[in-house]
Amino acid sequence: MPKIAVLGLGYVGLRIFRSLKKEHDVLGFSGHTLEQDSRLADFSDPEAIRNFSSEFEGSPFDFLILTFPIHNLPSREELLEVLPKVAKRFWLLGTTSIYVRNGSEITEATPLVPEHERFAIEKRFRAIGGRILRLSGIYGPDRNPADWIRKGKVQKTKRQLNLIHGDDIAEAVRGLLSYPGENLPGEFVLADNQWHTWSEIFRFLEDHGKIPASPEVEIDREDGFVDPSLIRKFLPGLQTKDFWRELEKLERLP
Repeated sequence: MPKIAVLGLGYVGLRIFRSLKKEHDVLGFSGHTLEQDSRLADFSDPEAIRNFSSEFEGSPFDFLILTFPIHNLPSREELLEVLPKVAKRFWLLGTTSIYVRNGSEITEATPLVPEHERFAIEKRFRAIGGRILRLSGIYGPDRNPADWIRKGKVQKTKRQLNLIHGDDIAEAVRGLLSYPGENLPGEFVLADNQWHTWSEIFRFLEDHGKIPASPEVEIDREDGFVDPSLIRKFLPGLQTKDFWRELEKLERLP
């Protein structure tokens, strides 16, 4: 049975941790969250990283998943140095916002934005043998897109909306770590493969009396459909939740 480390037990990390525990020997690490089979560890502290390295480099994990961004981590250099020592394979969760937006579909072949805050550290992460799963907008319980509208974070435009449910991320990670071959690419994008615009979601909520009606405004920036065909090629059984049904649940609609 593979030995797996999940670093970070936040919104997505905790879902990954619990999903993997169903089938694997998993140890979780978090600066704040303590669950069964997890430990408190602050990876912004170089001393914590040194302790982590000394404990596990003699018997490295088969897989390690970093579920938090590392570009602003004060100890990111120390962490990158120890990853190949403590894990045979290691993954980082990233974001599809790092890809150039020009109206075309977004795939793993889409150019990256060199000025993006994660660009440099992710380039180094790949250089030491890491793989990256880049996520679209994460939604689910406590991450309701309707609340983003109510808080004024988004506008009623025809801008393409790319989403992925938190539980679907956990299932995708479980599938990738169970993949039997050695031919996985170094990068994947993950989205629910469903076409939505913010304008459609506004109208849905307006029709159900969840938000007041408002006029549509001009699109504020270019966007494109995130195409997850590649990950589905390697994980043909991967299923993702129906967005409209999940939105009904989040809004407690009949």
